[in-house]
Amino acid sequence: MKLETKLGASEMRILDRYVARQILPVWGWCLATFMLLSCLIDLFGHLDEIVRYQISSSTIFAYYLNFSPLVVVKASPLAILIGSAFLTTRLMRHQELLAMNASGTSMMRSAVPFLFVGWIASVLMFLVNDRLIPKTQAAYERIRQEAFQGPGQDETLSNVAILDTFNRLYHARQLDRQHQELKDLTVLEHDWNNRPTKSLYASRAIWTPHGWLLLYGTVYRLGEGGRLRGTPEPFVERLIAYPVTPASFREPEAKPEIMPYGQLRLLITRLRHMGMTSVRSYTVELISKLSLPFMNVVACLIGFVVSLQPQLRGHLRGLGMSLWWGFVYYVLVAVGQGIGKEGLLPPVIAVWAPHLMVLGWCLRRLTRAR
Repeated sequence: MKLETKLGASEMRILDRYVARQILPVWGWCLATFMLLSCLIDLFGHLDEIVRYQISSSTIFAYYLNFSPLVVVKASPLAILIGSAFLTTRLMRHQELLAMNASGTSMMRSAVPFLFVGWIASVLMFLVNDRLIPKTQAAYERIRQEAFQGPGQDETLSNVAILDTFNRLYHARQLDRQHQELKDLTVLEHDWNNRPTKSLYASRAIWTPHGWLLLYGTVYRLGEGGRLRGTPEPFVERLIAYPVTPASFREPEAKPEIMPYGQLRLLITRLRHMGMTSVRSYTVELISKLSLPFMNVVACLIGFVVSLQPQLRGHLRGLGMSLWWGFVYYVLVAVGQGIGKEGLLPPVIAVWAPHLMVLGWCLRRLTRAR
């Protein structure tokens, strides 16, 4: 009996490796195809600018080299869904899953290699999104603005925030690009142990060649635990040479969706130290940095589960249905993020609910599969 158990476990490990090795190449080919198509579509959209501004081939190469990692992260769930559905369809057509099921292997157990591949993809995408994309996206945005003349069209930005190298956090209700002005600026200074030491508020901050001209504000000294120390110091105007410019607030590194996970979490903590309770959009972005890579696990499972439907087994219609359910899943995730940013539900619930709902639906279908 022990020998048979060991043999069965060994055979299952062989089958797991067999299935995983079948999914990975399809996933890679789909990612490469999506990346190529995205670059070609974007290239045709910029042909006019390339000819008009005589952009060099080296600049174009650098532009798309930095553009590609973002495409990979965004397209990975769809690519792994296609790979999973395609492999499941092929296994059903050749009755390999039927043989596994006849030998006593449940469909839940057959899904293990799909879950494993999805988990590996999730970890890889999280690392790419957290370590690589902040650098490549910053370079991509700079090239787009400098070479392709493509800065944002809006003259004002709302709720801008940035950290400087001296452990200061700057937050403004509005940035007026045209007039180089910040409105309702708050600056929170920290020591190197991340304890708040001083807070400054100015109703307006105007950029000048000599620094920031702050108008109608107050300086607060902070002590232990962020408690007010001494009396506030009001001022009418004050010139301060902060190491940030209006352009700093427009840098890609200042965008929450591009910040690394640790930096964004620190930004949220410091915004709350300022007394800001409405940081929903930042919190949603923070949670999404964990939930979006997890889409690879759920998408891989969707491809497997949908292709197991009796009326679709062994047919390419399973691939089409998998794509349809994948589209529904993408819509649910987008709706959840929107609900979280609007404050209709707590951000954690709004962001994670679509993933857990679809995952639960897949697992329920697996337990009923025959």
